[in-house]
Amino acid sequence: MSARMSSAGARVSPWCPEQMADCAVRMVAPRSTMPIPNSYILAGVGVVAALLSVRFVMLGAWPVLVFALLDIGALAVAFYVFSRRPVPEEQISLIGDQVVILRSDGQGKAHRLALPAFWTRLEVTSHSEVQCDLHLVFRQGRHPIGSCVSAAERRSLIPRIEALLARARRP
Repeated sequence: MSARMSSAGARVSPWCPEQMADCAVRMVAPRSTMPIPNSYILAGVGVVAALLSVRFVMLGAWPVLVFALLDIGALAVAFYVFSRRPVPEEQISLIGDQVVILRSDGQGKAHRLALPAFWTRLEVTSHSEVQCDLHLVFRQGRHPIGSCVSAAERRSLIPRIEALLARARRP
């Protein structure tokens, strides 16, 4: 595989991350953030559940307190799982004469798809203001891209992806 030459005359390696910044488009799903830390939320919900359970404990219905504690434990587990789960992302890169799509989903599975750069085109489908679908098309295959970001962000990515594909068609 031959390396391209940059404008300064230095060799440009397709595997060098510093030089790949202008040859890649990275899309990352937004991670929702909470305005206060999870521990404060758990403490607040725990206090409220304990106060609500006190009346039932005094009436002799002590299992209400046990189930309230189980609910708090389930909430703590949900916060832990949410914070440890990887964020879905996609990256479209120009490596040599190929457009490479790297996807990682919310379970941590990674998928790689390589298409010939010269023959690949971007197809934009927009039925309304709130919908915008992007596909990389090669022959009969349509490969959706940008599914991890919103329609507005997909619209803003169109010029960058078109520039990436135009760079692949330059001699």
